[in-house]
Amino acid sequence: MFIRNLILTAAIMFISTNVNAQQWTSVGDASLRRDVELLKTYGIVEGPVNTWPLSWRQITNNINVNLDKTYPAHVERAITRVLGKVPAKGLRGSAIARFINEPNLIRGFSDIGRSDADISASIGLTEEAIDANVTVNYRNDVNFENSNINFDGSYIATNLGNLSLYAGAIDRWWGPGQENTLLLSSNARPMPSIGLRRIDPKPFKTKWLSWIGPWTWDMFIAKMGNDRFIPGAVMAGMRLGFEPIKNFEVGLSRTMQLCGEGRPCGFETWTRALIAVGNLDNNRGEASEPGNQLASIDLSYSFNIDDKNVKIYAEGTAEDEHIVVPFQYSRLLGSSITMPIGKQGDNLKFNIELSDTSANQAWIFGRRYAGSMYNHGLYRSGYRFDARTLGHSLDSGSRQASFKAEYVNSSGDTIGLILTRATINWDKTTRNIISTSAQNYSKAELQATKKIPFGNLHASISLQSKVATLTQGILPRFTGNLIWSVGF
Repeated sequence: MFIRNLILTAAIMFISTNVNAQQWTSVGDASLRRDVELLKTYGIVEGPVNTWPLSWRQITNNINVNLDKTYPAHVERAITRVLGKVPAKGLRGSAIARFINEPNLIRGFSDIGRSDADISASIGLTEEAIDANVTVNYRNDVNFENSNINFDGSYIATNLGNLSLYAGAIDRWWGPGQENTLLLSSNARPMPSIGLRRIDPKPFKTKWLSWIGPWTWDMFIAKMGNDRFIPGAVMAGMRLGFEPIKNFEVGLSRTMQLCGEGRPCGFETWTRALIAVGNLDNNRGEASEPGNQLASIDLSYSFNIDDKNVKIYAEGTAEDEHIVVPFQYSRLLGSSITMPIGKQGDNLKFNIELSDTSANQAWIFGRRYAGSMYNHGLYRSGYRFDARTLGHSLDSGSRQASFKAEYVNSSGDTIGLILTRATINWDKTTRNIISTSAQNYSKAELQATKKIPFGNLHASISLQSKVATLTQGILPRFTGNLIWSVGF
């Protein structure tokens, strides 16, 4: 009843509001993210950029203003590529065909197939009062007796001043990680949700809050489905991103899993979950708990050294809390460098990233809690949706190291190499959904993208460990991936 009332309220607001709508980028466009992060370092894009989807208004606010300035050739090519992706008002459409012999165990920030044939067709409309998109997906191999047809990627949105009110099933990626992120990623299918986002990250005008600089805000409530230990559970998420120092971004995020069949879902439950004071230890599994909660903080800093761009970043996600103070942290560290090649606008980017989803009492220090991350005593299906973890691709108690090198030519065509080494469930608990034993996993992937007369092609080939998983069986030694996309 609570969720029905929220959805009804949102629908009424959609109908009664007559303001400009704002479109958002989609999670999975790795080339757009790469260009946006480059432009941010040069002050062409302002405000936090570690919360995706990202507002197109934020991306384009200063691009035209700064066109009269002179930038390095690879930055100017990035401006051209970004401007070429800005959606126009009116009707729009797109189609994507994804083919792969085995879905990737680690998805990363990319729009790859969730089954060996994953085909999507979208049609959208942007007018003065509304922004809507309908996406129909066909997948030939699905879990939990789901239909082969779904509407992931569909949404409707309208603006309330500088806020966007939206409803739909959309992917999210919270944090600076490139190959993984800890709290909320696109590893799992998107949950149906309603939410509110800030559109333009302009700073506060009051002197008491202006110090936080440009800031973004995103919050949502999502349905987690019925095929789980507690059917009908919901998830609430909120994230604040701000930039107190130029190019130094801070992200504070929190998610709450509560309600569901046989569980309280009234005002008191939501209040206790939000305030989070008292006996709220997520590991105890006591009936008096309002629910399961996770919180994270991520930091990133970008700077230029001559014509080279450097970004360093870190994230810590706490599975538990004790009298308001978060503890039992998983962690992620990374760094990237982008450098121009030649004088035509080509560039080369290197990225290295380390992540660990075991739960240490204080980030990298203190007692380790085996199997704690993404699990809960009451919500025994855990922090997961449709057989995939909502955070890190390798679930609880896993370590991953990745290295990526990517060459981008002036037109945006790319060729890249990703090397991954991981240990799945290194604590050997039964609470990891991928493996109940510790297994080493390695992968080398060569990928390329190419613009063609009718859209874009993405292709990759991989050599990986032949590990046995609970979710996908024994992984094949070789995988191939082909994606064709076109917009109209």
